Amino acid sequence: MKIKDNITSNGSNSINGTLTKPKELLIKDAIFIRDKGCLTKVRFLDIMYLKGDGNYTTLVTKKKSYSLRNILKEFEELLPGDLFIRIHKSYIINVNEINTISPKEVMVDEDKVPVGRTYYQNLINGIQKLGSNGLD
Repeated sequence: MKIKDNITSNGSNSINGTLTKPKELLIKDAIFIRDKGCLTKVRFLDIMYLKGDGNYTTLVTKKKSYSLRNILKEFEELLPGDLFIRIHKSYIINVNEINTISPKEVMVDEDKVPVGRTYYQNLINGIQKLGSNGLD
């Protein structure tokens, strides 16, 4: 068993030659974000979409929006891939919140979120469609 970068072949960590189990998350269906000096739990299912703007990301939930000092890429790596999809260089959406899709925008609840040309085909390929109106 070869140790490389403190990870063994069985996925456990090695610290000073002592094997330890990988860290298990206590809460798997949510993230905690800093809001007014506290850590606030935000369930993945409550997130409607995220908008990146440089070093900041706006996280929009059903009840509230949060401005966070994290880049969108950090959220993309953290959020479950079966629930979220990147549809624009600046937007990630919750697939369960999609109401309508057009080549240029997606309606998420009552908000219009732009769709990037390079992301549109990936979005369309991931949904079930009936009928054809020339969008695919």
